Amino acid sequence: MKVLLLNVPYPLTECPTIPLGLCYIAAVAEKEGFEVQILDLLVSRFSLKKIVDKMKEFKPDIVGAGPVTISYPTALRTMEVCKKFGATTVMGGCHVTFYDKEALQEAPYLDIVVRGEGEYTFLDIVKGGDLKSIDGITYRENGEIVKNPDRKPIENLDELPWPARHLVPLSKYRAYKSGCDMMSGRGCPYSCTFCVGGKMVGRKPRFRDIKLCVDEIEEIVYRYGFNRINVVDDLLTINHKRVFAFCDELDNRGLKIEWTAFSRVDTVTRELLSKMKEAGCMFILYGVESGNQRILDLVKKRTTLEKIRKGISLSNEVGITTMSSFILGLPGETEETVRESLEFGKSLGGQYGFHVLSPYPGTEVREKAEELGLKILHSDWLRYDANQAVSETKGASAEYINKVAKEFYKSIEDVMNYVEAAMERGEELKEGVFTKKDFEDVRLRKRTRFVWQILKNDYIERYGRFTEKRNPEELLVEKLYTFKAISSILKKNQVAEEIRKMLEEGDLSYTRDENSVTWFWADIGKRQKNQVEILRNPE
Repeated sequence: MKVLLLNVPYPLTECPTIPLGLCYIAAVAEKEGFEVQILDLLVSRFSLKKIVDKMKEFKPDIVGAGPVTISYPTALRTMEVCKKFGATTVMGGCHVTFYDKEALQEAPYLDIVVRGEGEYTFLDIVKGGDLKSIDGITYRENGEIVKNPDRKPIENLDELPWPARHLVPLSKYRAYKSGCDMMSGRGCPYSCTFCVGGKMVGRKPRFRDIKLCVDEIEEIVYRYGFNRINVVDDLLTINHKRVFAFCDELDNRGLKIEWTAFSRVDTVTRELLSKMKEAGCMFILYGVESGNQRILDLVKKRTTLEKIRKGISLSNEVGITTMSSFILGLPGETEETVRESLEFGKSLGGQYGFHVLSPYPGTEVREKAEELGLKILHSDWLRYDANQAVSETKGASAEYINKVAKEFYKSIEDVMNYVEAAMERGEELKEGVFTKKDFEDVRLRKRTRFVWQILKNDYIERYGRFTEKRNPEELLVEKLYTFKAISSILKKNQVAEEIRKMLEEGDLSYTRDENSVTWFWADIGKRQKNQVEILRNPE
């Protein structure tokens, strides 16, 4: 039995990271002896031809995908192609978990929907078991849609094999510098009306063994070459004793890495944050949502403005960079509450940003929209990107929300452009005007935009072969600089610098013979010994 998993694309507004869910699905199937491949269409140029070619080459029996809402329409297109080759088509993830019957009704080429945690549910499908006996799926039988009982959450997460990261193009993700996601626990006891986290993976938190988590981090660092870890638990800081143990284990092993986390302001203390900072935590994203207490209460956030101020202040004081994440257009939103949120965000210190409410399937804001005073304007899933209004309240129209969001995004862009222009004028060292972080942010933005263009246009794969007998780096830089998508971002010498870095860091490589030079992404995922030693002993 051959299994193909598809990582379908989504916009750059979401930072591209290794598809952790698909890698877990793949690992469980591989452990049982099945042949699995992942076709990563996120960090490459998307085309249906790639899928056709893979279907012809690999000839999978089962094809699976786990799209988010915005990538759901694209995932359907891929399923339609795969079905023409006779494969069983399976889809999982948050969107179809709560849109299962509708998905099957609108897509006759989709065979099975996996609801909730998918590792063992998908494995049962691959094993060829009777669909009637598989909990957690919705499927067709004799022209009727059948919804089996929900599957219970996995009690012992330690029994799961580590994600099959070796099946994705790691060098591309390393080049983008987005870090590597890892999971230390699942479950969220909260029930915010705009989120399906707890409904998807359960309200009861389940945790992995700390030593196994750090074992996995060592593999990510020493085998796969990442030096930043994104701990993607819904709420890492819910268990302080466990976080302290996690930090101690990192320290005991001499793992000098950077890591990030999601948290709630009311689940942190100065002692905890100081410990996290010492162990390498450099960034925490806090879901603040609104600067109005009534709205926080309406969306069941179960926190207060005072707690928000305190939690973020403590984080900033210990030196952890914070991102306060707000949502515009929540139930009860008015033009006045939007202004309150904007002012509240400015007052918190650290970074802050705004998304626009997307009432996804399964959320209470969608299921009880009328009761909550929310008007959902449409279900064009391609527009559910959390950057534009797809709903509105009586006090805040979609037009107003879009106007505010556009102005906010433009203000950030204007600042970045201003700093970038200052860099071009050689004002980097002007004291009292710009900070070191200002310039670091601009450099990172330019670099990620540059790498994204290389990835999404398949520039290395399409144009990385040369027949000239010249310096390979010069050949590649000159070719890349002929594309406006590249030359509009970096100067030629900056392109050369970035290519040199990717070559030195083992993300890009090339072969050379008498007649040609061929560049390629080095997906081995290993670093040289001296680089490993630098990570272990940064002094």
